[in-house]
Amino acid sequence: MELTHEEVENLINKIASGKDYIFLEKELQFIEVVYPGNELKQRASLIYNKAYKDAIDNGLLPLEKFEKLLLERGVLSENDQIDLDKLRSKIEAQKILLSKTVKVRANQERIKKTIDNLQSQIDNLIYKKQSKLVMSAESKADEYRTQYLCWGSTYHLDSPRVWPSFQDYMEDSEFELKNKVLNTFIHLTNGTKVEIIRFIARSTLWRIRYNNSMKTAEQLFGVPAVEYTADQLNLVYWSNFYDNVYSMMPEDRPQESIIEDDKSLDAFMDDYYKDINNEIAARRSNKTMHKGSMSAFDAEEVIVTQSNELYEEIEYDKPREAQRVKNRTDIKKRTKLH
Repeated sequence: MELTHEEVENLINKIASGKDYIFLEKELQFIEVVYPGNELKQRASLIYNKAYKDAIDNGLLPLEKFEKLLLERGVLSENDQIDLDKLRSKIEAQKILLSKTVKVRANQERIKKTIDNLQSQIDNLIYKKQSKLVMSAESKADEYRTQYLCWGSTYHLDSPRVWPSFQDYMEDSEFELKNKVLNTFIHLTNGTKVEIIRFIARSTLWRIRYNNSMKTAEQLFGVPAVEYTADQLNLVYWSNFYDNVYSMMPEDRPQESIIEDDKSLDAFMDDYYKDINNEIAARRSNKTMHKGSMSAFDAEEVIVTQSNELYEEIEYDKPREAQRVKNRTDIKKRTKLH
C-alpha cells in the first residue's frame, strides 16, 4: 500500500493526539471523541459487572453454556473449529514457503494471494461463530460497557460532555448522532489497520521523530506509556520492530523490497529467527555433551593436596610441573629419613 506525505502526517497527528472529531454541519461545531483513560476504563468494568449480573438474572446464559447449547442444537458445528485449525495450519505452511521464495516475485504474489484467501476463510468462520453468540450474557454486558465508554469519551469542543450523564445518553432518542458518535468511538478504540501502522512506522517522516525520541528520552506522545492508546502502542511496537530490522548486519538484512512488503518480511524474519534458535540449541547441546570432560572436579584435579590420602597414589602425567613438585617432595622426605 502507498500513502502520501500529507496522509501520513495527518495519521501521525491523529495517533499522537489520541482523539478524533465529528463535525456537525447544522450546528457548525465539533464533537471531540477522546480515547478512554484508565479511570474511565476502571469505572466501565464496574458497569460491565452489573450488566452481566442483570443479564444472568434476566435469563441470558453465560458464553460457555450458551455455546454448548448451540452445539447441542446444531446451530454451531464442531467441524467449524476443526476447519479453523486446519486453515491456520495451512497459513503457517504458506508463510514458510513464502520465506523460501524471496527472489522470485511471481511466486511471492501467488503465495500471498493464497494466504489472503485462507485468511478470508478464517475471518468468515470466526464471524459465523461470533454472530451466533451475541445473545450471551457477556455480549450484553460488553455492549453496556462500550456504551458507557463512548458516553464518557465524547465532548463538545473545549466544553463539558455532550451528554451530562450516562442516563441522558442512554435515553437520548437522537439515534443518528448517537450512531455517528459510537462508530467514531469504535474506530478510535479498535485502532488503525496494522498495514497502515506499519507503513507509518517505516516512513521517514515518523522514523525521524522516533529515533530522536529514543536518543533524547523525550516522550513520543507527550504522555506516560501507561496512558498510550491502542494505536500508540502499535506504532511503538512496529517502530521497534523495523529499528531491529534496519540494525541487522548487511549480509543478514532483507532487501528493501522485502522490508516494504509486510507478508514477505514476516516470512523472512520468522525463518531468520528459527535459524538463530536452531544455532543456539545446537551450541547448548554441544556444551552439554562436553560438560563432563571440562569438569575439574570429575577429573579430581587441582583439589587434591598433600594432606589428601590419595596424593601419593596419583600418577602425574600432565602437567609436567605437577610431577616436578611431587618429585621434589619425595626427595625431601628421603633426605629427612636419612
